[in-house]
Amino acid sequence: MSQPAFDLSDLFDVALQTMTAHRQEINALDGYNGNHGDNMVENLRMTAEALRARRSQPPAEALRYASQTLQERGRGGTSQYYARGLGQAADHLQGRSAVGSDDILSLVQSLLGAIPSQGSQRDLQASGSVLEQVMGLVGGQPRQAGPQGDGLGLDDVVSALLPAGLAFLQAQQSGADMTSAAQQAVIAALMGGQVNPLQAGTPRAAAGSLIAQSMLQALDGRR
Repeated sequence: MSQPAFDLSDLFDVALQTMTAHRQEINALDGYNGNHGDNMVENLRMTAEALRARRSQPPAEALRYASQTLQERGRGGTSQYYARGLGQAADHLQGRSAVGSDDILSLVQSLLGAIPSQGSQRDLQASGSVLEQVMGLVGGQPRQAGPQGDGLGLDDVVSALLPAGLAFLQAQQSGADMTSAAQQAVIAALMGGQVNPLQAGTPRAAAGSLIAQSMLQALDGRR
């Protein structure tokens, strides 16, 4: 049975609506400039408009155009990480004529995995990504940043709420490595609403989780 096709601009519109509803809560988490929510609303609007403008083109080309738009006009430093994630998703979709549900899951992982939880891109290896930070949230233990941190907290992820744990086990049984299986567990927890993104603690993690959750729940409603 073939997967249903998804419109990328529609998905980012859903994420924009969610971010607009929570922009002040994200701003409140931003103790530096107090405008992370405002910036992300504008960045999501740019992304959705760019994808809509290239709707007739292959998904990879539309994503590259959106990535370039954020690189050139994005608001705030985090926009460059989203641009990078969109570019990675474009590479994944190269040669494809339509976007299926598996591609949306990959897009979410690319976006969250491209954003360092703290600092700049050069700090990604030391501090971990937002995706790893959300892994700790699923397990109920915020991930400790820095080289002395506890890594992904895989045991906590496995023992998290049941659907996430099942997703982890199913992924492992299908041959996924530990990190990939943990990421799939996080996706399941976000999709099932078992994670409250606003508890992520940092504006980057909270905003990224909200974006991911809104897209995943829209995806789940279409399947």
